[in-house]
Amino acid sequence: MSDDVRRPDAALVALDWGTTTFRAWLLDPEGHVLEQVRTSDGTLRCSEGTDDARERAAAFERTFLRLVGPWLRQHPAAPVLCAGMAGSNHGWAEAGYLDVPADLGDLAGRLTTVATTGRAVHLVPGLRVTGPDPDVMRGEEVQLVGALDAPEPVTTVVLPGTHSKWVRLDGRRVTGFSTAMTGELYGLLMRDSILARLSDGGPGAGSPDGRGSGAFVRGLEVETARGDERGLPALLFTARTLVMAGDLRPDEVADYVSGLLVGAEVRHALRSAGPPDDALGGVAVCGSGSTAPRYRLALERAGVPVRTVDEDAAARGLWRVALDAGLVARTAPPILEDQS
Repeated sequence: MSDDVRRPDAALVALDWGTTTFRAWLLDPEGHVLEQVRTSDGTLRCSEGTDDARERAAAFERTFLRLVGPWLRQHPAAPVLCAGMAGSNHGWAEAGYLDVPADLGDLAGRLTTVATTGRAVHLVPGLRVTGPDPDVMRGEEVQLVGALDAPEPVTTVVLPGTHSKWVRLDGRRVTGFSTAMTGELYGLLMRDSILARLSDGGPGAGSPDGRGSGAFVRGLEVETARGDERGLPALLFTARTLVMAGDLRPDEVADYVSGLLVGAEVRHALRSAGPPDDALGGVAVCGSGSTAPRYRLALERAGVPVRTVDEDAAARGLWRVALDAGLVARTAPPILEDQS
């Protein structure tokens, strides 16, 4: 859209700046989405080639102005709120962490502000588990805020992704969480391992509903039945031997491996935490349309009640944090509706 075209009033520029993806939403005074941007300009790309903090900050500012500059010019009074890896120690500026247990309402009081030539940018802190089993999250905390902005209570939220998060909640208080590198491990296996040479097609091929093919379900079943007996490393090799034996097609390898990995993650997470109390709402799965249905299927097969939360929970969460921080006026409850 041209800068000269008059746009509706905007109250907030909301950013979710992750490792591989940049997402931005222009929100109106009631939290509705006016416009959105999604690119592959993740923090890794911005920080590539430099360890110097000033050079890195300049690279982030250039990318920020290139991607949302038109919004800034059209809406000079709209504040900017950013979550994700832009607030990490290799991002735009370090935004720190809240130690768990932590109330999600406290995020708004710990914002870090970065001054730029285009607009001050407020960075949301991450969450951190300390002690013998340390863990961290950045970006997922605003997804949690958005996921909890619903009438049904929930005690556990799963955020599938490159590094999947399993978060335990008591109301709006995060009592603990753990991370599984399932998505990253899948990517490495299907790009760099011997299994990649066998594979023909990505996960979900031939499965438009996103719940995975029969090969995905087969992977879930194999892991459930033999995971304790053989262990995941041994089960992964069966993706090769089943193809060699003619029992698995090359175009089924990716789904089968996905089933093994997701099955192992879900089984071990449920074993360590115990299935949530049905009366408290079970598990909420908050992720993309390609991954969330797979986790839902794995959980349902384990007898766990599940509800899904759309991936725009990050935008809802950023709006809520902006309200709590006083960056935007409390004129209406946070409701997202795509008006682009």
